[in-house]
Amino acid sequence: MVEKRRVVSCVLGAGLALSLASCGGNSVTDVCPAGTTGSPPSCTPTPAPCTQTTLEQDSDSIPGRTYLYFDFSVPDSGRLDMTIDWTNASSLIGVYLVPANTCTVAEFNARSCNFLIRSETSVKPRKISIPNFNAGNYRWIIANFSEGQESVSIQIVLSKGACAALGVAPSASDRSTEAGPALEHARRH
Repeated sequence: MVEKRRVVSCVLGAGLALSLASCGGNSVTDVCPAGTTGSPPSCTPTPAPCTQTTLEQDSDSIPGRTYLYFDFSVPDSGRLDMTIDWTNASSLIGVYLVPANTCTVAEFNARSCNFLIRSETSVKPRKISIPNFNAGNYRWIIANFSEGQESVSIQIVLSKGACAALGVAPSASDRSTEAGPALEHARRH
């Protein structure tokens, strides 16, 4: 009789242990599914790794009161990161992005171009990140509002995934009243 009770107790104990394990008690299987991170129930998708593609990298000199432009393509959507630098901190330099094949000198001087980026500050080097940028054809413009020649460099990178931003998109406060003089020439790079 005692033996029968032991067998029944063992069977009941094993059944209880199995039922607790299947209820998700203190089991080591409490992990987020593949492709997520965190702890249940707060699982979040794992961020995509950072990938960066240099779309444009160049340097040139710009005569005074002239803008330099170049058309380029963005092959995929992502974040567009632009870094522009020049030699003299006292030079008035403007940085712009417009749709490709647009923005003549007359339109530029009238400020009637479709500016996607318009940055006219004295901060050097200029670093701009534009999130959620669409694939397409664009034109970058660097304007030298000063009288003297200036050396400039530009780098445009398409960033995808969890990449740290270079800066922020220009806002209305990123426009200087100093950069208002009309330009005399445009030069294709």
